[in-house]
Amino acid sequence: MKFFDNLKNKIDFYIRKKTKFSRKGYFEEAEDLSNIFGDELKQRENDLHKKYGFEYFKEMTEQNYRENLYMLDVLDKYFKINPKEKIEALDIGCKNWNYVKGQYTFFKKYCENLSLKGIEIDAYRLYWNLFSRYEVAKFYKSGLKNTRYIPKDFMNYDDKFDYLTWFLPFVREYPHMRWGLPLEYFNPKKMLWHAYFSLKTGGKLFIVNQSEIEYNIQKNLLKECAIPFKEIGEIKSDFLHHKYKRFALVVTKMGPDDNEWLKE
Repeated sequence: MKFFDNLKNKIDFYIRKKTKFSRKGYFEEAEDLSNIFGDELKQRENDLHKKYGFEYFKEMTEQNYRENLYMLDVLDKYFKINPKEKIEALDIGCKNWNYVKGQYTFFKKYCENLSLKGIEIDAYRLYWNLFSRYEVAKFYKSGLKNTRYIPKDFMNYDDKFDYLTWFLPFVREYPHMRWGLPLEYFNPKKMLWHAYFSLKTGGKLFIVNQSEIEYNIQKNLLKECAIPFKEIGEIKSDFLHHKYKRFALVVTKMGPDDNEWLKE
């Protein structure tokens, strides 16, 4: 059965990459966002606004506003970074990048010059309305300076970054195939290595896994790769609720003088 499922994925994926078909001009009608939260969540919204400002949060639907607040809330709580004059950041497997404004708002707080990129191997997957992820992402990132959506396999991308974010990486075959990707692209250990060596010295990788099962698999993969990491554990934000719990960890790129562990 896996053979035929994989064959179907290979054919469909090949067609998507070659045709790159999509309707053009994706757009979402803005909604009234003034009274969508209760008192407690409204306070957290106000705290985030006071700290970061929401100048990039414009003309959103309620759902997309929640998605971006969730991203900003999670990064603020669990990903500690240092101010720099320039930051280069990449989001791995960004799908349609519907949370890009939350990421942009977070990183922009800590630098004058931000370059933010999102990379997606299956950028031309179509939604029911015949818009591709690529076309939808163009709408979500509109108005954000120095942002770029890259329709490419991360394994074939070699730039260096200060920070990487990676939400829900595929660490098991079944979800990978259910999302329509051929098995030849299922290389979680190699992708980890590539992510680690895509960091500049002192750079950080923030990984979020879905379910404790996948979180444990992720930690084991890091141990097998001899990549040190810090466990964050379960992460929460009341702006958006998911079916499965989410867990996070942080990897820091070690400097040349700290690589004795590689010799073991």
